[in-house]
Amino acid sequence: MISDRIAFLRRWRGTPYDKAERNCWWLATLAQAELFGRALPAVDPALVADIRARAETMATHPARAEWREIPTPEDGALVLMGKVAGAETHCGVYLAQDGGLILHTDERHGVVLDPPLELAAARRWRLTYLIPKVQ
Repeated sequence: MISDRIAFLRRWRGTPYDKAERNCWWLATLAQAELFGRALPAVDPALVADIRARAETMATHPARAEWREIPTPEDGALVLMGKVAGAETHCGVYLAQDGGLILHTDERHGVVLDPPLELAAARRWRLTYLIPKVQ
């Protein structure tokens, strides 16, 4: 529902980043649950804090097998971001109904909405879009 999405964005936008509690996985998990009714697995904050462990977890976590890569983004797609495919270190959620923006959080900006092309260009990231295999 659009009003739920607007309320969600108003509530969380601008929330400061915190490596242990308010990181990109926290936000993606929250958005998937509240906006799309999907559960993402809990991840140990220590794994999120260490960039190498984060990349390995995102690439090899058993839950990744429950999602499939799609070539173009859809509303609610989980977005994995990184310089190398299979070694992503950041994530967000694609919101088509909100102008085709990626909801994510980072140290510098906190919770924000960014256009995919700008986000990819600014960070030199490859964006990988995933949706559940069964919808």
